[in-house]
Amino acid sequence: MDVFEKDLVEAEKRIIISSPGIEQDRIERFIYVVKGRQEAGCKVTVITTDPENALYNSAGYGCSLINQLQSAGVQVVTREEVQEHFALIDDDLVWHGGMNLLGKEDAWDNLMRIKSAKVAEELLELSLIDD
Repeated sequence: MDVFEKDLVEAEKRIIISSPGIEQDRIERFIYVVKGRQEAGCKVTVITTDPENALYNSAGYGCSLINQLQSAGVQVVTREEVQEHFALIDDDLVWHGGMNLLGKEDAWDNLMRIKSAKVAEELLELSLIDD
């Protein structure tokens, strides 16, 4: 996570995180880490599962986490179901794997770091995010 946070802090244009689940402690840390980047004009987006469809938390809890993100200036995109786990930084740095970057940790969590505009573009198409 140290390298991932370093990449977030060095973002210049945009950060997109796809995390099916979100948790309080991870949200608080994420908001803290990206605040300086936002102040420098970096656009931050989180894609997550609609709280009404979340399996592990109540809808009210999920809505409160989304409200925290939005209050911190993070654009939140909810989908009926989110399965992809990734982060895109400046359209060419990709963190991808089976880890909820803003959610619960799991023993099977894994991530790979790839510098590829093509991979980033394909993930953007998968997530249906409009530039």
